[in-house]
Amino acid sequence: METDEQTQTKPKWSKKIIALIVFLLTILTMTIYVVSQSTVHAPAPETTTTTTTTKQVYKQTEEEKAFLKKKFEELANVNKEVIAYLYLPGTKLDEPVVQTSDNFTYLEKTFEGEQVPFLGAVFMDTNNQKDFSDRLTWLFAHARGSKVPDNRMFNDVNYYDKQEFFDAHPFVVVETPEKKLYYQAVAMVIVPETTAFYRTTFKDDDDFLTQLEQIKKDAQVKNESIQIKASDKYMVLSTCREEDDTLRANLYVRQIPEDELQDFLMKNKEKLKYVKTRE
Repeated sequence: METDEQTQTKPKWSKKIIALIVFLLTILTMTIYVVSQSTVHAPAPETTTTTTTTKQVYKQTEEEKAFLKKKFEELANVNKEVIAYLYLPGTKLDEPVVQTSDNFTYLEKTFEGEQVPFLGAVFMDTNNQKDFSDRLTWLFAHARGSKVPDNRMFNDVNYYDKQEFFDAHPFVVVETPEKKLYYQAVAMVIVPETTAFYRTTFKDDDDFLTQLEQIKKDAQVKNESIQIKASDKYMVLSTCREEDDTLRANLYVRQIPEDELQDFLMKNKEKLKYVKTRE
């Protein structure tokens, strides 16, 4: 039988245990809440999405290969020194291109082999590579102008001294036995025939860039959107000025690189079409 003292002590001990349990449960509940909240509001891990844009590379068609093969077989039957065919869409410039061991034979010798002053043919500088692989390739021809009835050749090159004509006829197409090359007009300069700009080789990238940047700076007309780069290839169409045959009109054009060619052709397909002007 419990004594009065035991009866009075037991309730006091039970209350302490209950209070302890309530305290521990409170701590546990708060801990679970804090952990759950930190999990809910924790920032999601960052994810990096890499988008790779692959440029389409132009692939020559079998149809184009067959066309060039046939065309140059026919041209070579007329002149074995033919290396290319040149045309400027929208102009009368529509000519075969030759190269020989000097830079004066074709000043009077026509593509067909006749000797005719002020006619001659379009010819590449003898020091350039015939596949147009040099940093700077030079093509020469008479402007003809009013001196002979047939004034095609490089006569239209002189018209590029007007910004309106320059902007309206920005493209040059060169066909070779292997492929077609496409160019865009960069700048037109009129210089003395003894100009120091006449060079086919450069010692390094800086040497090349210095000359091309100077030409663009001095140019009477130009395409401001084209950036001069050492990795690009350029060509010059050079001819005399009719008003002063000691001056040269030099049209600089940039070759469209392989990695830009597909987009360039898609964008300018209609503007690059060949329209025959040469009989």
